[in-house]
Amino acid sequence: MEMDSFAELREAIESIQLVDAHAHNIVSFDSTLPFISCFSEAAGDALLLHAPHTLSFKRSLRDIAQLYGCEPSLQAVEGFRKASGLQAIASKCFEAANFSAVLIDDGLKLDKMFGIDWHTTLGPTIHRVLRIEHLAEQILDEGLSNGSTWTLQKFTGTFKENLKSYPLPNQTIILYITILNDALLLVSEKDAEEALADLLNAGKPVRITNKSFIDYVFVLSLEIATSVDLPMQIHTGFGDIDLDLRLSSPLHLRQLLEDNRFKKSRIVLLHASYPYSREASYLASVYSQVYLDFGLAIPKLSFQGMVSSVKELLDLAPIKKVMFSTDGYAFPETFYLGAKGARKVLFSVLHDACKDGDLSMAEAVEAAQDIFAQNALRFYKLDVASRYVICNDAQSLHLADFPEKVPDDILLVRLVWVDTSGQHRCRVIPRKRFYDVVKTNGVGLAQASMAMSSFSDGPSDGSNLTAVGETRLMPDFTTKHKIPWVKQEEMVLANMHLKPGNPWEYCPRETLRKVCSVLKDEFNLVINAGFENEFFLLKSVLRDGKEEWIPFDSTPYCSTSGYDGATLYLHEVLACLQSLNIPVEQVSEGS
Repeated sequence: MEMDSFAELREAIESIQLVDAHAHNIVSFDSTLPFISCFSEAAGDALLLHAPHTLSFKRSLRDIAQLYGCEPSLQAVEGFRKASGLQAIASKCFEAANFSAVLIDDGLKLDKMFGIDWHTTLGPTIHRVLRIEHLAEQILDEGLSNGSTWTLQKFTGTFKENLKSYPLPNQTIILYITILNDALLLVSEKDAEEALADLLNAGKPVRITNKSFIDYVFVLSLEIATSVDLPMQIHTGFGDIDLDLRLSSPLHLRQLLEDNRFKKSRIVLLHASYPYSREASYLASVYSQVYLDFGLAIPKLSFQGMVSSVKELLDLAPIKKVMFSTDGYAFPETFYLGAKGARKVLFSVLHDACKDGDLSMAEAVEAAQDIFAQNALRFYKLDVASRYVICNDAQSLHLADFPEKVPDDILLVRLVWVDTSGQHRCRVIPRKRFYDVVKTNGVGLAQASMAMSSFSDGPSDGSNLTAVGETRLMPDFTTKHKIPWVKQEEMVLANMHLKPGNPWEYCPRETLRKVCSVLKDEFNLVINAGFENEFFLLKSVLRDGKEEWIPFDSTPYCSTSGYDGATLYLHEVLACLQSLNIPVEQVSEGS
């Protein structure tokens, strides 16, 4: 009877589409990262010999086996994965998790990880989390264009320029840093200059480990983020073996939180700050700019450990400030485990809150909706309907609306691109292969194809493009339509990537995006493009026993009688264009 009285809460929790506010890239099956890493943050013998004997490992393995319908053993689960393939596994995990949006930090570099674009094939809206210490390292590695040596002033200017260039129209960027390792220092310029010199003297690739410089970059980033209203995620507590857990308490942020410059900042403490969950809860209760996220604590702790951690977060923190994430990484199963565990844990926490009189049933249902979705949607200002995607390494912006169901009535799909000579070209792929393989991995195309002229099937002289080198034709599903004049075929426009998620510099569509972005960012201009198609209608006549094609009519400009004669054909053309979502403003007869 008691459980029946909580059926409303259970149903609400199970049906909510989750916003996963912090996660990482999935890797290929042939990555060097062992699948057992799915279950633990440990490494070496601690992972291989001891992790399988933890409570969370045993529970998580059973949960995955139940999802896959196989025996609850590591061998059986790995066998099922290999037999099914990554795309099928990932789709199954994401469908069961039921995400509406996922925020991906692609700064955690994993072997053979997929770009952000690839993850859009799994259904939810994808947004990017920018890891700022990696941005700083990238800037220092690339050096100055004139070959001069970095100074703090030059680095600061370049860093600010780069960071401010990331938010594009309709784009969500969230900043992330792993900074807490002892008390945060408000570093002087002299100390930062000396720290920068030490980093540069250590050689390349640059790895920012100097605490003074890390703190300088963090404060600089937070100043910029506050000025343009960007949220900042901060790693606190466990989850990074490089950090000294004794020094990772969020209480080290107090000096910064008291600084008037950052009263309007928007800061998220990740990973439930475990084992400092109570400290995080306190900070969120007294500082308006502090919010909380419990990813990684779920599912990496025991069930009671997860419940205890979330309860400690809610001891003091406002419900409207607590958010969900999976901290999923490398393996699709980590996303599923985070989602499944969070639903079970939050039900237990809110169930007890109702029994203890802290919440009414209606308040508990609202709390679940807030924690799992609404808080993140408001805080990160997400538009889950827009499905905007940030391409890894290129900041390219495009819409990604992938099909939930493969159409049964389609035999072939045309993958279309336009080359530099204006020629429309296509590759035609059987339906099954297109939806199983090509939609995520694309189709290979020799780079020389972009250098062909309209009258030759070889690269033009001086193009420097040859048959050596390949680009990937990646379908943009926002452009996919059934072809109205050919039955059982679809067509879709292609982006050109060096690898999925990494656009090629000669891709015409990527170039257009960049130009539009510059015009908007620097001149506040938005480009709306249209076109005027002019064509001839011909009719066949016999003259002296021979067929000739002559103009359909000879009436003057904009003649109504000329239009009347072509009405049937024009209606068919108009219907085809409308079926392709191409709006037609006017139709008129030329002279």
